[in-house]
Amino acid sequence: MTAPRLIAAGAALVAAAAIALLVGIPNDSPDRSVPVRVPPTPGDISAYLDAIGTANRAGLRVWIETDLVQRWRAGSASFQQGIDVVAREARLPGVVGVKIADELGYDDGLTSSRDIDGFLDASAAALRAAAPGKKILVDMVVPELGCLPGPSPAEAGPARCDSSARRAYPQLTLDAVGGYLARHDVDVLDLSTGLLSADTYASWGVSQGDAQAAAWREVDRRGWGHLVTLQARKALAHPGSDSDPAPEVAADLDTFVDVPRQLGAVAVDVWTWRQHYEGAIYRLLDPGLRTNALWDGLVARHRAGVRLFTHFSPSSVEVALGTDLHVLATAFTDVFVAAGTG
Repeated sequence: MTAPRLIAAGAALVAAAAIALLVGIPNDSPDRSVPVRVPPTPGDISAYLDAIGTANRAGLRVWIETDLVQRWRAGSASFQQGIDVVAREARLPGVVGVKIADELGYDDGLTSSRDIDGFLDASAAALRAAAPGKKILVDMVVPELGCLPGPSPAEAGPARCDSSARRAYPQLTLDAVGGYLARHDVDVLDLSTGLLSADTYASWGVSQGDAQAAAWREVDRRGWGHLVTLQARKALAHPGSDSDPAPEVAADLDTFVDVPRQLGAVAVDVWTWRQHYEGAIYRLLDPGLRTNALWDGLVARHRAGVRLFTHFSPSSVEVALGTDLHVLATAFTDVFVAAGTG
């Protein structure tokens, strides 16, 4: 066995050198409307370390979840603080990877391909030095995928949708995303296909499920699955006390879990175990860990061998840390645990 202190010291030197070369923020981005938020200096992370250990003992594969985008935008000192915390957590048993960005390039201040290239290069260099062997994951929304993409000419509605998506998010076009993946800075992509409303698709003569299938066929046609591990993602948690009716849940599970799995997604990321969001608590179960149609559907897919992810923070539990994670493990194989980096 090699001496871990020597490995850590060498990794820190390599990471520092990489950050010094790569962390600079481009000055010619087309839009700086998203202000740089300077994240706080990380404090005591013992609760997060405990959550990682508890999740591992519950049989879950653990992914550290952090937002390195804002730290990168804030400068090298803030970026290094995030890397240091993640590296410490990544050494714990059961940790297989790190999620470094939430909806990369989508209203996060990275408004050009150059921005995103710089962030991904810097993060990959730093993490592969500081947390060797851990997979790097990002999630992305790709708006064009919701516009019935494909090799044949689009009808008027989808064509307008496609044109609008390209204008609004030039850094997230299909060609641009393919370029990011080809850099091999990330190992796993959690992909949102940016589906529109069911009514919109009905006006185009298709269903949401048809649109989802078209999106994933386009992803396959472009060969993204040869560049990274592809996973689907969808927010299915509900606010308040009442979950959606069973027929709506069944339709959502088919569109957002079953269709992607049938067309190339190796797993599905389902937001979220329990989180305060916009004045409400969003959860998958009903209050008090009571089951519902959504949970039953997730458990059934888990038992059938479907790999499912969700998100967890020790700052928001329903009953208690161990109880919550034990129940969570009955539906999910993997969990994103918040890093506590602010």
